[in-house]
Amino acid sequence: MSNTTTIVETVTPVPNTELDEATNSIFHELFDAAYEIPWYADTEAEIKGACEALNERIIQAVTDHPVLARVVHKQLLNWSLLFVACEKLHREWSHPAIKFLIEKNPYALLWRRRDADDGGGTPIHAIADHSCHCQLMGWIAETYPWVLDHRICRRHPPTFDFLDRYSRNSNFPASPVRRFFQAYPKAFSQKSILGDTPFCAILGGYNECDADLFKWMAEEYPKGLKLRSRMGNMSVLEHACAGLSGFEHYGNDTTEIIKYLIKKCPKLVRKRGGTKALPIHGLLNRCNRRVVQNAVILLLKAYPESYSMHARFYKAPSTFPFTQRIMPLINREIELKESISMMTDVSTQLPKATSNSKDPLLLGVSNVLDSWSKDRLKTIEVELQGLPAQMAAVQKEFEGPDVEESDMEDWDEDDDGENSEWDDNDEGDESEDSFDDSDHYSDEESDGDY
Repeated sequence: MSNTTTIVETVTPVPNTELDEATNSIFHELFDAAYEIPWYADTEAEIKGACEALNERIIQAVTDHPVLARVVHKQLLNWSLLFVACEKLHREWSHPAIKFLIEKNPYALLWRRRDADDGGGTPIHAIADHSCHCQLMGWIAETYPWVLDHRICRRHPPTFDFLDRYSRNSNFPASPVRRFFQAYPKAFSQKSILGDTPFCAILGGYNECDADLFKWMAEEYPKGLKLRSRMGNMSVLEHACAGLSGFEHYGNDTTEIIKYLIKKCPKLVRKRGGTKALPIHGLLNRCNRRVVQNAVILLLKAYPESYSMHARFYKAPSTFPFTQRIMPLINREIELKESISMMTDVSTQLPKATSNSKDPLLLGVSNVLDSWSKDRLKTIEVELQGLPAQMAAVQKEFEGPDVEESDMEDWDEDDDGENSEWDDNDEGDESEDSFDDSDHYSDEESDGDY
């Protein structure tokens, strides 16, 4: 879908004090009605009925008096009807009225309440940060992309309020997020005021990120996988591991995301954060969970050397019982796969090397080696096929409830010398992970109040 910016004429808000008495009375009545919805009624049907009745009142009033879509309440922090609808009408039953008000005056999405600071305070931010109304973000991005291009939204992208809602609400489906990014792909490259990126913001929250959604985002904007969040200097892989470790209800989606990241960005496995911890360090204390065990195995296979690496405040994987038992099996799998690769090369290259020879001795040796390598391959493959069952048995042995125990290692200033080489080794990749502050907009560009 096209994301071309549309230039629109600025609409100036009308103070309610400039309305005639009859129109001002209607404006106040609609405000009061929004506050009087019986949210604690005995039945949901009663709440739904009240919302639908107010929808009709709002639509009829603004149809009869179009100016109401442009009015702000001077005695109430310059709130518009759209703002009060976003803030006080909490259920999806009010979406018809909210969408109607936006259609009548989309510029009101950018009008700030009078007490707002640089952190938003507009209807577009209220919608993005609302557990129900955020479902409208995809429609807004499709219909009014110029709103998201405005300097208010560039400085404080509502994208991150929206993703925060997705990451916190376990009932939030992935489809509205995908619809939003499809309609407004510029959001992929945005950064929050705190230096977060969409790929980091969508991971590690209470709501486990949908693996298919994450992979789709990564295919649309591969560069996002290499960026780190400024807060904590964490990579995308570290955010995924933190969520997997932090929430017991996480399932296979995050493990699938970790597997995908290892394949697409293998350097992330070796990247250290501010404490020089590798992604694997944050998982080691939760190896009683099968999904965490699976992730640890993936990380150890991708970076076997990490088994003996500790970090500032973190013990090495080699000190944990689960990894002590599983690592020999991982090493054996690696050895067997290397042997298969070597034997396959022998079986392929030896016949080619002797194809033009008439020396019977050389041909005999070739046939013997070829026969031996094929027999050896069969033996190796049988052993290799048995390793997953052995790993599964070890995993089952360590499954159980969470136990609070520290994975932190005592640290003092002497550790800096040992870790200094880590700093040096990471310097070469700094450009991949650093942020380009040129994307942020100068404070000289005034937002203004509407």
